[in-house]
Amino acid sequence: MTAAHVQTESRIADLPGQALGRTVADLQTTRPGPGLWRYFSSMAILFASLAVAYQHGLDSLLFYLAAMIAGIFFAAAAVTTHDAIHHTLTGIGWFDEISARVATWGVLWPHGIYSELHKLHHKMNGIDERDPERVTYTQQEYEQAGALKRFRIRHQLLIAVFLGGGIGMIMEHLSRASGFMKQSKGLRRQLVIDVVGIVAINGTLYALAAAQGQLAKALILYLIVERVGGGLLQLRAHVEHYGIAGKRANYFSTQIHACRNIETNTAMSWLFNGLNFHSIHHAFPKVPFYHLEEAHNRMTNLLDNENAQPMPQSKGYIRTFVGLTRELKLINTSQYQ
Repeated sequence: MTAAHVQTESRIADLPGQALGRTVADLQTTRPGPGLWRYFSSMAILFASLAVAYQHGLDSLLFYLAAMIAGIFFAAAAVTTHDAIHHTLTGIGWFDEISARVATWGVLWPHGIYSELHKLHHKMNGIDERDPERVTYTQQEYEQAGALKRFRIRHQLLIAVFLGGGIGMIMEHLSRASGFMKQSKGLRRQLVIDVVGIVAINGTLYALAAAQGQLAKALILYLIVERVGGGLLQLRAHVEHYGIAGKRANYFSTQIHACRNIETNTAMSWLFNGLNFHSIHHAFPKVPFYHLEEAHNRMTNLLDNENAQPMPQSKGYIRTFVGLTRELKLINTSQYQ
């Protein structure tokens, strides 16, 4: 059995928030072009792959290959909805809001609820253990858990990526949303909008598939896209957040140290829309995806020059994922104080 590990970190003096902010001040304006190209290219390949898969029978290898490619590009499209929440996809508010729902409602993803929870995540990350996107359990939660839940906590990353997938993320977000529903009118409103949109789109799609005698194919196609795309999204969320927390001297220092940056190849960075440079996104969510690498490099140089603690960084999503599965990491609640 893997021994529980409670994260601790050295408290090196933090730089003033003003100094951190000045470093990226000129990189916080969004141009429409890069986001429009990123969104429509991802969606075009997604729909083309779905069309190819749908044209082949369940006994054809091309059906499964095209469905898996669709899953990969669903993940690519779904990541753009994260930027849409901050209106840093295109900077065009109405487009970002509508495009995000077009990309996700068809796979049962309640984007409106996710949007409200993600805004809370940015307020609470590293500061408040009620953070709705916290992926790491606390020491207290582990000690109070029964045998089955402890097993789940110990093998959390494997379960999330290979069993939870997209459906697991949907259920987790709905569960977390229930805890904030009473005090958030925005969540209640988005729940209604999401339900209406999801039922309308999926009801239409599956009714058409059934009328063509292709309902089974449509359901299997959804399952493959959900497994592949959802697994990739779970991988990103856990690798960038698992086992890291800790309140610092100021908000900006907390944000750049309370998540993990991933040194990865160009393809993976494109797939996750630059979010491998996650510290910058948390501290400065108005920096658009195409400026994240430049902002990350500037911040790295600043911290180096000031002999301040560097931002957490690791090499490769897969390598980091494998390493994280080997040791249980828990958070001590004192790190939020």
